[in-house]
Parts: sequence; structure tokens; C-alpha cells
Amino acid sequence: MSPSSPQGIPSSAQVLERIRQCAASVTRYPLDILTAEASLEDELGIDSVKLAEIAAVVAREFNLSADRLPRGAKARTLGAIAEGVASLLAESAPVVAPPVAAEATPRASVAARVQAAATPRPVEGASVDLESKVRAVFARVTRYPEELLTLDADLEDELGIDSVKQAEVVAVLIKELGWEVAPKPSQRLRTLSAICEAIRSQQGAATVTSPPVEQAPVRVAPPSRRQPPLPFEGKVALVTGSGKGIGKVIAMRLASAGATVVVNSFHSRDDGERTAQEILAAGGKALHLWGSVAHEEHLERLFSAIGERLGGLDFLVCNASNGLIGPFDRIAPRDWDKAFRTCVTGTYECAMRARPLMARRGGGAIVTMSTSMSQRYMHDLGCQGVVKAAVESLTRYLAAELAPEGIRTNCVSAGPVHGELLGMFPDAPGRVARWEAATPGGLLCTADDVADVTELLLGSRTQRVNGAVWVVDGGLSGTVDGLLPSRPSRTHGHDDRAQLALDA
Repeated sequence: MSPSSPQGIPSSAQVLERIRQCAASVTRYPLDILTAEASLEDELGIDSVKLAEIAAVVAREFNLSADRLPRGAKARTLGAIAEGVASLLAESAPVVAPPVAAEATPRASVAARVQAAATPRPVEGASVDLESKVRAVFARVTRYPEELLTLDADLEDELGIDSVKQAEVVAVLIKELGWEVAPKPSQRLRTLSAICEAIRSQQGAATVTSPPVEQAPVRVAPPSRRQPPLPFEGKVALVTGSGKGIGKVIAMRLASAGATVVVNSFHSRDDGERTAQEILAAGGKALHLWGSVAHEEHLERLFSAIGERLGGLDFLVCNASNGLIGPFDRIAPRDWDKAFRTCVTGTYECAMRARPLMARRGGGAIVTMSTSMSQRYMHDLGCQGVVKAAVESLTRYLAAELAPEGIRTNCVSAGPVHGELLGMFPDAPGRVARWEAATPGGLLCTADDVADVTELLLGSRTQRVNGAVWVVDGGLSGTVDGLLPSRPSRTHGHDDRAQLALDA
């Protein structure tokens, strides 16, 4: 490492190394992938929430104000952040770099600070101020340091806490602080102050006590004869993009059927680890392997770990996806590239790497994921629809190529599924109502419906099904009403695009 300057200011190399340690302590990524040039969002899957955490830790590491650190386009890589920090240090009073005799020393120091910031402060007595309780919950769920969680800071615009994470916090507030009714979307509780006021107005008090937790009675199962083996007992399954959403439901389902499940996530690493823990807590077998199917080096690490630790692979579910939801005329070349690399190239690369792992076990089954709108038109789904049509074609080619090794490949083509994704569409409530009205039976599918068909295609009852595309949309794709917009939504000057990143 380069020595510090005579004035005591750390060198550029030292600044970069300390920032890499900060990023590693927050994300728990291996240091070897936290290079100076890697794009934090596109290549490493670090979202705005994690970026804000890293910024807070970097600010404390160098004793700088967080609002002076590089932001936006100037903070796309760790190298860019390091340049900005080095410039700030040169402008300020001399800062002496801490001793770095051993690599573990700065990492442990930063990690300890992150852990201290992420741990809620103990509650002392029943009269603790409501704001302190709410801030503690936000700090625990988001892992933000409490000093950043000021009462008037805009949760989304200033702190980068998106609607999904806000909903998670609200769920904890309901459970732990006795907040009986979640706020309606129209309330727009955008600050901690507004949330505290909503709790006060509902409960009529400035302090809240946690409701008593009832202990469930312990039931002892009567002795019984040995249960028959589960259908997937002894099987190993990889489900890409299974930290949340449909992928998580599929992973949980396969684990309950006896499979050892490899949970994979990229953009939602914490969710992936939680999914694996939930499977283990339920008595199943699982491990979490982080990585993007759109990056070759990540795939190399992922499949090598499966081969070394589990000895082979029986099932592969290619659920990871990435695509733009928005007007067709606003799809940029970068959007097409990201969607194709994840959905098509990523699926192909996973299948090719799964091939030898399945062959050594006498064969296997692959399920790819598509949308029923790949063969129909749906407003704002052009990027996904076109790319998923390629996935369906790829499925047929994989079925023919891999059949000699006893590997079947089929596709589940799902329609609109209740969950987080539907909320990303412009005018989501109106669209969901139209889709339900146009669906024979009046009900959209759930993630469990998709998991039902996925489990069936992986199992022994579909041994002669290969190269098929099974549509799961309640019959919506057989109708036209509800797929077309009620009126064009050309709001020029306003970017109503939404990036769909289902754990690429």
C-alpha cells in the first residue's frame, strides 16, 4: 500500500483500500470483487439503500460530513468515490491514516462500527420517547446509522429507502409498537416525523408499549410409523433469483418436497440469506450462494461451489430476470442489453454449467420462466415480452440439445401474478382491475400457482414432457380486453419507466 503524504493525508491507494473495506463490511461481499472499476449498481447489484449505508460508513471512517460525499453519477464506482474522498481530504485539515499493519485491522474496525450502528439501542423504561422507538426500528430494519435518520429527512428522496423497505419497516412497527392499522398510500408518510404523528393520532398517546406476545402451546406429535420419503428427497435444486417473490416461493416449495435447495440472489442478498434461513428453520435443507447470472465470473463461482459442496445438480429453475417496465419508445440500448444478458444469456449459461452436474447424476430437469405476454401485446411490457419470447425459443433448443443426457427443459409462462411486480406498472390498481375482469373466473394467479406447475414439470409425472411452454395466467392471454391500455399514456417530459430487477 502506498505510504501517506508528508502532511499525514492518506494516499489515493490507502483511501481506496479503506473504502473497499467499508463496502465489504456493509455488503459482506468478498473483497476480490469490490474493485475500483466495477459498477456498484449494474455489476455488483448494490442498490440505493446499500449505497446510502456505504456512504454513511465512509463518512465516519474519514470524519467527513455525509452530504459532502460524491453522489449520483460521481459515485458509480468505488474508484470514483475514492477520488471524491481524496479530494475532500486534501481540502480539509490533515488526516492521519490509521495503521494498516494487518488487513484484518481496518476491516474489523469498520465492521464493528457498522454493527454498532445497525444494533438498536436498548429500551430503558416504558416512557421512552416515541421518536426514539421509531428511529430504532428504522435503524434495525434498514441498518442505517441513527444519526442519518433525522425526523424531517425524506425517506425516499434523501435516504434512499424505497417503498418495499418502507413497507417492511411498517410491518415491524405494527408488530412491535402496537400500531394497529397500516397507513393508506394516500397518506404519503414520507418522513419519520409524519409516521410518529400518524401513530399518535391513532393511539392518542405519545408513547407506545409493545403488545404482549402469547406463547403458542407446545404440541408433541404422537409416535408414528416412518413416513414415506418425500418426492424430491436426495435431490439438489438451484433456483436463481430466489431471494424474494416467485423464486422464493418455488425454493420453499422444493425444499418442503425434500430437495436440498441452493438459494441464489444478487440485488437482494439479505433476502436470499433470509430465504435460506427460513428453509432451515422449517426443517429443510438449503444454502445461499450470491451472484449474478449475467456475469460469467459469478456463474463460475456459483456452479463450482455446487459441484464441490453438493456433488451435482438435479433441478435448475431459471427465475432470475431483469427488464424495463415502461413505454416502448423509451427502451434504451442499455435496457435491452441488461434484459437480454440476464434472461437469455444468463439462462443459457446456467443450463450449460448445469449440464455436466446433472449428467453425473444420470440426468435432470430445467424449468425456464417466461411471461404469457411474450406471445401477446401488453402495454408497458415490451422489453420483457420481447426478451421472454427469446427465452421460450431457447427452451426448445435446450430441450433438443440436452435430451441425450437425460435432461428435460420446459418453460413456465406466467401472466400477471399478485405481488411486488404488479405495483411497478403505471396505474397499477386500474390495470389489475381490468386484468381480473378480463380473466375467465375473475382471479389473477398467485406465486403458489406458478410454483405448482414448476414442481410438476420437475417431477417424475412429466417425464415425457420436454420443450413445452406451459401458460399459467388463468386464461388471460386468451382474451384481448384488459391487455390494451384504456387510453395512451404518453406523458412526455415525465419518465414513468420502472426497472424490473428480479435478482439478475
